[in-house]
Amino acid sequence: MRYNSVFAFFWYHIKPYKWFYAAMMVAPVISAFYPFWYNYALKLFLDAMTQDSTLTYQSMIFPIVVFLSAQLAIELIWRISNAMGWKSEPYVRQAILSKSYNYIQHHSYSFFQNNFTGALSSKVKGLLDGYDKFFKEVHHGLFIKVLATTVNFGALVFINTGLGLCVILWSLIYIPVIYKLSKRLNELSFEETESGHAVIGQISDKIMNIISLFSFSSRKRELQNLDEGMSRDFIPKQIKVYKYDFKFALIAGLLYLALFAFVLFYTVHLRMKGAISVGDFAFIFGIFLIVAQDIWDATCSLQEFSRAMGDCKSALSILNFPHENLDVPGALPIEIKSPKIEFKNFSFTYKGGEEIFKNLNLTIKPGENVGLVGESGAGKSSLINLLLRYFESQKGDILIDGQNINTVTQNSLRENIAVIPQDTMLFHRTLMENIQYGNPNATEAQVISACKKAHIHDFIMGLPEKYNAYVGERGLKLSGGQRQRIAIARAILKHAPILILDEATSALDSQTEKYIQEGLSFFLKDKKNTVIAIAHRLSTLKHMDRIIVLDKGKVVEEGTHDELIRNKKSLYSKLWKLQEI
Repeated sequence: MRYNSVFAFFWYHIKPYKWFYAAMMVAPVISAFYPFWYNYALKLFLDAMTQDSTLTYQSMIFPIVVFLSAQLAIELIWRISNAMGWKSEPYVRQAILSKSYNYIQHHSYSFFQNNFTGALSSKVKGLLDGYDKFFKEVHHGLFIKVLATTVNFGALVFINTGLGLCVILWSLIYIPVIYKLSKRLNELSFEETESGHAVIGQISDKIMNIISLFSFSSRKRELQNLDEGMSRDFIPKQIKVYKYDFKFALIAGLLYLALFAFVLFYTVHLRMKGAISVGDFAFIFGIFLIVAQDIWDATCSLQEFSRAMGDCKSALSILNFPHENLDVPGALPIEIKSPKIEFKNFSFTYKGGEEIFKNLNLTIKPGENVGLVGESGAGKSSLINLLLRYFESQKGDILIDGQNINTVTQNSLRENIAVIPQDTMLFHRTLMENIQYGNPNATEAQVISACKKAHIHDFIMGLPEKYNAYVGERGLKLSGGQRQRIAIARAILKHAPILILDEATSALDSQTEKYIQEGLSFFLKDKKNTVIAIAHRLSTLKHMDRIIVLDKGKVVEEGTHDELIRNKKSLYSKLWKLQEI
C-alpha cells in the first residue's frame, strides 16, 4: 500500500481503533474551554467581592459551583482518555512496527544489497517516533493549544467586540506567516533526517564489520571517515535547520510581542474610561494571558511538529518504495515429486552490468549430484541465486519438475530448496532455535540426530548451556567452521528435495571436511534428492555424478571427475593442476 502522506499512514493504522481515539479526543476538546470556564469563575468571584453590598455565601455559591464543576469535568474526561489510551495506542504502535517490518522484508534481494541495514532500522524507528510525536501534539499539544486559542478568541469577541476583532485580525496575519515558515522547516528537517539515517547506516555497517576494524587497526581511520562524512553533509544540514528555527522563533516572537503590547494598553484604556469592571478586566487580561501563552506554545509546538513530520516523511520513504520481483497474480505453490531442474534458452543481465548468461541450456536430472566449477565471475553463484529467485529472470525459463519457477510462489519454491551457504549468518538466539530454523516442528531428538550427522553435537554438548547456549549476534561467538556445521545441520533437518552446497566446506579443516562429507553422504546416496554443489576446492566434487564447468556464463565442459581430468587441455584439468601446486 502506498501512502500519499504521513497523515494517511497514521490514519491507516489508527482506523481500526477510531472510536477509542474519538473518545480520547473529547478530553482536549473539553480542555480547550477550561481557561474560559476558569477565568469566568474568577470574574464572578471578583465582581461579587467588589460589590457595595455585604458579601454572603449565597452570593458566592454560583462562582464556587462553576469553578469546582470545571475542575471535576477536566479530571473526569482525562481519566477516561487514559483508559481509552491503553486499549488502543499499544496496538497501534505494534501495527506500525510489524506492518512496516513486514513490508520491508518483502523487498527484493537487490534492495537489501543496495541499502544499509542500519539505515532501514533507523527509518522504522523514525516511523514509530513520528507517530508518538504526532499523537502527542494532537492529543495534548498543538491541537489543544490551537483549539483553546480559538475558543478564547471567541470569548474576547463576546466580552469586547472591538478587542476581539483586533486580535482576530492579527491572527489573520500571524497564521499564514507561521504556516509558510513551518512548511519550509518541514522540508529542511526532511533533508536533515535523510542525512541522519545515512549516518546511522554507516555506524551500523562499521559495527557489523568490527572484526575487520580490529584486524586492520582501522578504528581511528573509520572514526575519522565518519566525522568527515558528517562534517560534509549531516552537520551543515543540522545547522541550516537550527538557523531557520531561530528565524522562525524571531518572527513569531515579534508578532507575539506586538499583540501583547496592544492588548495591554487597550484593556488599561478601557478600564480608565470605566467601560469594563474590575472583574471584566481580570477576565479579559486573564484570558489574553492564556491566549498569548497558548499562541507561543503552539508556535513552539508547530516548530517541533514540523521537524517531526519531516523526519517521519523521510522514514516513510521505505514504505513507498515499490516491491520488485513479486509473485505473479494467482501464483500457486510448487509441487515437487521429481526434482528435475532445467534452464531453457535462459539469459540474464544484472542491472547496469554485463551479461551473465545468454541462451543457457542446462538440465539436471532428478536425484543427480552435480558440481559447479569455474573461475571467479563464471556465473556459479548467479545461477544459484536465479534458481532461488533472488533476482528476476529476464528471458527464457527455469523449470523444476516441469514447473516454471516464475509462476509459483517464492515461499513454496524456497521451502523445497535447502541451502548451505558459504558465509553462514545466525540469529542471536539459542543453538536449538538456530538449528530448528530448518524445521520449526522438529523434535529435540531430530535436532540432535542432524547435529551428529553434521559433526557439531559433541561441540555443543561441551558448552555449559549445551543447546540452550546463545550464539551471539550473527553467530560471532562461534568459529566459521562451527557456524557452517550448524548450517549443514539445519539443511539436514529441512530435508528438502533440492540441496544447494555453496562452498559448504570452505571454512573447515581437512579432518572436519571429511566428517561433513560423510554426514552429507545420505543426501548424495538418496537419489530422491537433487544436489548442486559449488566448490573451489575441487577434491570435494570428485564423487559427484557430473561436474559442470562454467566460463563467462557458458557451459564449456561437463562430465565426471575422471572424464574431465583425462583431457589435459580442459579448463577443469587446468584448475585441478593449479590446486595441486
